[in-house]
Amino acid sequence: MPPMEKIKFSASKRQDDRKPAMLRRAGMLLANMYQAGKNSIALQFEASAFAKLYKKLGENAIIYLEIEGEKGEFPVLIDDVQYDVFGKNILHVVFRKVNLSEKIRAHISIELVGEFDVDNAVLVLVKDSIEVEALPTDLPEKFEVDQGKLAAIGDQITLDSLAFDRDRVALVLAEDEVAEQVVIALAQEKAEEEVEEEVAGELVEPELAGDKKEEPEAEEKSEA
Repeated sequence: MPPMEKIKFSASKRQDDRKPAMLRRAGMLLANMYQAGKNSIALQFEASAFAKLYKKLGENAIIYLEIEGEKGEFPVLIDDVQYDVFGKNILHVVFRKVNLSEKIRAHISIELVGEFDVDNAVLVLVKDSIEVEALPTDLPEKFEVDQGKLAAIGDQITLDSLAFDRDRVALVLAEDEVAEQVVIALAQEKAEEEVEEEVAGELVEPELAGDKKEEPEAEEKSEA
């Protein structure tokens, strides 16, 4: 595993009395850094600088925060990024401080590479991410899965066939999961008519699929 590039980012503590909207109009982005057993630290930094960094960051990348007025660096993961209603501008960022000597759990996304060349087949992605446990600096950025290894309908790629450093990274399996669980598979491609029939069948009310139930007769009113 090649050494990861050390990513540094500068921030300052949020001590400005101006409202968040005013800070954002001034080009600042607001954030919080959470750390176990301590109060969170409210931060601010240039929005353009973070947007540039975030665009090139890999998933689960460790960022070393340099906070003005604080000694040393703070290794963090990005826990959450909140956008505006249009999904365009970042409004707030949540960092989580990690201990580089303690293993953590994280969900690693699956990236499909290559192409499969099988007639009348469709690729079924069973899992789009996998939970693992590792030291923060050993977390893989992604799992690459080569579709080209699927040569026939019914072929599968399972968890235990994924390529990663098993001495540093461990899969986290739920009680109902096994190492042979399917990640992606090739299935028979269905004709459009078949899909439409299945969808139509799912939309039919159960009581309308069979004989119509008779309405119970209303009770006759007793004469006064």
